Amino acid sequence: MEHLTPHTLPAVSQGFLSAPEIDICGGKVIVRARFDLSAFDPSLFANLGIKRPETLRSAIPKRLAEFLAGRTLARLAQEALGHRATQIAIGADRAPIWPAQLSGSISHARGYCACIAQDAALGHLGIDIDLVTQNQALEAVLRLVVNADERAVLDAAPLPLNLGATLVFSAKETLFKALFPVVQRHFGFPAAALRTPPANGRLRLYLTEDLHPTLPADTYFDVTYDSDADHVCTWLVHSRA
Repeated sequence: MEHLTPHTLPAVSQGFLSAPEIDICGGKVIVRARFDLSAFDPSLFANLGIKRPETLRSAIPKRLAEFLAGRTLARLAQEALGHRATQIAIGADRAPIWPAQLSGSISHARGYCACIAQDAALGHLGIDIDLVTQNQALEAVLRLVVNADERAVLDAAPLPLNLGATLVFSAKETLFKALFPVVQRHFGFPAAALRTPPANGRLRLYLTEDLHPTLPADTYFDVTYDSDADHVCTWLVHSRA
């Protein structure tokens, strides 16, 4: 594939993708960008060097745009790590299939997209990006994702309830992605719980059940997050050690 740079991405994508932010720290790379659904055109797959999977032959433009945005950021992440960019296929469980030497995770939400990647030997990854919930969406998160004890923690936290609830939802999604390669099964939101308020860019989740011999109940994970006025991003590295 032709080399693609953050500087050239907006022009090559004809305004579909913004110039991405690329952060490299501790052996991992995080790439984030905006994408404009109204600027999407199927011809952009060729422009950006991304193959359109047969499984998406009849997909609606929104799904195609999300896929293209995510795979383009995955391409940039691979190159930022010094690897030759390869196609990231869709697995039977719909998760991205990364090359054997890499682990990674991709997320998108209504115009935002994020990707995290690192050498596979360093562990498994999860990332999630979400718009801050409002109104009915907030009510749904509080009903389906946050239990009574977690709600009490959020009510006492020095941050708006909708932001706190969004962070809990996003962090649990990130945790699922990071642990799935080990657990190899789906587990729900009640499998992890918030016991202390999010603070200083960290949110700690405790497992409430045994997920795997190496992941017993009460194991905790510190999920990193940042946010702005309308969206949050969370990520986690689950070390193989």
